[in-house]
Order: sequence, then structure tokens, then C-alpha cells
Amino acid sequence: MGASGKPKLTLCLEWGFWVALAAAGYWLTFEFDEPLDIYEFGASGWPRFILVCIVVGATLQLVLGLQNERRDAAGPPVDDAPAEPAEGETGRAISPILVGIFVLPLAYLLLLPRTGFFLTTPFFILAFLWVLQVRKVRLLLGVTATVYGLVLLIFVRLFYVALPVGNWPVFYDINNWIVVAVRNFLAGG
Repeated sequence: MGASGKPKLTLCLEWGFWVALAAAGYWLTFEFDEPLDIYEFGASGWPRFILVCIVVGATLQLVLGLQNERRDAAGPPVDDAPAEPAEGETGRAISPILVGIFVLPLAYLLLLPRTGFFLTTPFFILAFLWVLQVRKVRLLLGVTATVYGLVLLIFVRLFYVALPVGNWPVFYDINNWIVVAVRNFLAGG
């Protein structure tokens, strides 16, 4: 069994399930595949993109699971013995990282309708990377800029998805300005 505790057959069956589900969904998109004047990919563009992402994700999960299976078959390293907790410790302390991983997205979801997606998201990405103990400034800024840029490209320019712009007055104005600036920049004008 692999590090995930799943044998090869289970990994392959799980992959097959996700691919079959995505294929069925893709087949269903032909029911509403109509051209749209404002969106060059048509009504089925966004669902098909998600379905392709499901197949890619399932395939990556399968490959990583099979690699773990192969590595575990070779045997564990010598120093892989679990550490015993010290006397008086239960070994069940809650890590601040774990708390941050759960609390930060909840705070983000609470703020999102009020402060808007476009202004709040880069701060969320930075904060989440910080919680994950990324401390190199270039890496923090580079990953944030790359992820935020891709999100803007995909949602604002390619799919024209209406993301929340906030309902607090100053945040609403800033978010709308960002949307207009991104559309103008990506349109080349």
C-alpha cells in the first residue's frame, strides 16, 4: 500500500471514476453548446474547462499515488520511526499552521462580499502563504502576482465571471476600478 494507504487498484478505480464523471459531464455540455455574442467560447466553455481540470487533477493524483506506492514498496528509510511524545504531552497539540489554514479562508469568505474579490484576494494569497511559512519576499510576491494574474485573466477576460465587488462604498469603487483597468489592459487599450 502507498503512503495514502490506497492500493494500486483503488487508485486506478478512483481515477476511472473521476474521468468517467468528467466524460459524462463533457458529453452533457453538448446539450447547451450555443454561441454567445459576448463570450467566444460559448455557453459550454466554462463547464468544459472545469471538467478538463478534473481530469488533469485526477491524473496527477493517480501519478503521485503510484509514485508513493513504488517508494513505499522499497521500504521505509531507517530514520522514519515516529517520535514518542514527551512525558505529560498527548501528542495532540493543535498547530498554529493548522488553525491558520482553517481560520484564514473563513475570514476571507466573511470579508469577500463586503470588501470585494479583486481587492481582498491578493491579501488572502499573501496571508495564506505566510501561514504556510513562506518567508522569502520574492517568492511571496511572485506567487501572489502569478496566481492573482491568472485568476484575473481567467475570470475577468476569458470567462467574464461576475465576481463580488464588495458592498462597502470605498471597496466597491476600488474593485470596479480594478475590473475596468484589467479589462482595458488585457484588451490592449
